[in-house]
Amino acid sequence: MSFLEPFGDKPAIIIDIGHAYTKCGYSAEPAPHAIIPTQVSQKKIFDYKNFSNSSDTLKEMLIEFFYKIYYKILNTNSKERKVVIVESVLTPSEFRTILADVLFNNFQASSVLFMPSHMASTYTLGINRALVIDIGYADCQIMPVSDGYSLTNLCNFVSLGAKEIHSHLKDMIEEYAFVTIGNEKVKFSSLANKPNLTESILEDIKLKCCFVTSFDRAQRFNDEIKLKNLQELEFVTDCDFNLENLILQIPGYVREMAFEILFRNEIDKEQTIPHLILETLSKCPIDLKKDFASNIVLIGGGCMLTGFKNRLVKEINCLLNSPHEKYSKIFSFNNLNYHTPPSHENYTAWLGASLFGSLEILDNYSLHNGKYKELDRLPDWFSINLKSNMVQI
Repeated sequence: MSFLEPFGDKPAIIIDIGHAYTKCGYSAEPAPHAIIPTQVSQKKIFDYKNFSNSSDTLKEMLIEFFYKIYYKILNTNSKERKVVIVESVLTPSEFRTILADVLFNNFQASSVLFMPSHMASTYTLGINRALVIDIGYADCQIMPVSDGYSLTNLCNFVSLGAKEIHSHLKDMIEEYAFVTIGNEKVKFSSLANKPNLTESILEDIKLKCCFVTSFDRAQRFNDEIKLKNLQELEFVTDCDFNLENLILQIPGYVREMAFEILFRNEIDKEQTIPHLILETLSKCPIDLKKDFASNIVLIGGGCMLTGFKNRLVKEINCLLNSPHEKYSKIFSFNNLNYHTPPSHENYTAWLGASLFGSLEILDNYSLHNGKYKELDRLPDWFSINLKSNMVQI
């Protein structure tokens, strides 16, 4: 730290609020100080709609949550720091309005900038155009970004995030898993008092026991499953998982097939991640298609699943090159080009905001405390027209 820092502007606080985890730290730093669950007293903040007096409840939760970030994690004075909030463009207006109220009125933040996560990720790579695929907890969002603008009219999203994976994994465990009690092995579904498979336990099982199987094996498995020849398939070995005072045996079938919902949908085959990526590309302006296809950026914790990236590439290449698929006739290219961010995918957007937050132009794009209190509301970033007081770039 420079001895001149006390006399200059202090680094801005960068906060990326995700549905499951929040990343927080300072601008110009290569990684967040902490990644913490987005919850207060074991209650998820984004579940505020489930509580009575949802707006008041959300405000109380955000006050407690940001008190923890400011004074327990970052150990800083909230009045002395600018704030950059990394958010999804699909964040409800009510959430943004209450968040701004908490930051400006309760913590007296000097200025706040709301920055779209998809656009922030392009700063990490220093590129002007990209097709950003964000696989988070609640859903998968696919957003084209061009010259600093999120093309929201082309945005595509599907409820295929960690939440859906956990739900699917829970169903598979209850149907196929076994439990070892002493020397006896019984089906999990036959237990009178089943252990509660919480979100944290399911996440633990997902990360320690499961993986995305290869494209070739998935093709063969799906063909055999359609013929109901499940017993003839050779899956990976079973995996033991300690669950309370029991040993839960996760079958190889569950370990390999838990993530197939990301790539297969029996009801609507186009409601999968590979199809939606190509569907979004097909709707892009013709002069931008090639640029987006050459700049695919994968962000979000879902991209860190073992085997996910290789499988996604193979699935998309198959759709592009198969004569039976419509995409082979729409596009002139046979594959897409993927960027490798200089960070883990779960905080790529945070890092982009960290870089932007270190620039001198941050003040020009932020909403300042005095202006906020003069307006007495948070201007919507879709309709902002005051260049010196933009809340969205």
